[in-house]
Amino acid sequence: MNYRNKIYSKYISTFTTQIYGEASVDDIKKQFYVWRKYFGRYLPENKVAQVIEIGCGNGGFVYWLNSLGYKSAVGIDISKEQVDLAYKLGIKNIFQHDLKEFLSDKIEIYDVVFARDVIEHFTKDEVLEVLGIIYSSLKKGGIIVIQTPNAESPFGSRYLYGDFTHEIAFTTSSLNSVLRITGFRDAEFYPTSPVPKGLNSSLRYILWKCIEAMLRFYMLVETGSGKGIFTQNIIAIAKK
Repeated sequence: MNYRNKIYSKYISTFTTQIYGEASVDDIKKQFYVWRKYFGRYLPENKVAQVIEIGCGNGGFVYWLNSLGYKSAVGIDISKEQVDLAYKLGIKNIFQHDLKEFLSDKIEIYDVVFARDVIEHFTKDEVLEVLGIIYSSLKKGGIIVIQTPNAESPFGSRYLYGDFTHEIAFTTSSLNSVLRITGFRDAEFYPTSPVPKGLNSSLRYILWKCIEAMLRFYMLVETGSGKGIFTQNIIAIAKK
């Protein structure tokens, strides 16, 4: 058993529970507002569109998609613990699969592939392989939506090294490069900044905008340009 399989076999009991505590449907529902802000713009108008989340974890994101009417949305994860937890929580359409094996014969099937917190688990060679497989699985005009640790953030290494199975982090330029190499086009990139809702989250949002302005000023002084995304994670969307 290699190190990945050894860790994934006990991913919840030795990792996620230690960080986030026991998962519950109520906790998942608290993320709905944030997910709508981050990812709602990428959802197809057609509710019967074929949508898949690879590396879906406990299935919370697929649960959100299903609640919005995307009843055919499914998720796959290599960790049996994660899939078992999804079933325990009553979340449907979650299956245990290795994503490379599962997608290898799925040619032009999907309208949207979500890869949240996935590609950083692979080596550079594997990243190109995985993106190539995802590209083949998408219909023409389909999109990939990625969330991954942001190496441009001052604290990007916190997410990169927070999981022993992580191999790599990306900047907008490196992620754009690998997307283009594997055939994707029109890549766009977004931060994962705090989403204002209540008092606490609104205060975090205001403070983050102040910190972001300071980081842009720092970059402007050092490099002559204040451009950049500085949140610990980055979101990318690209088309086939």
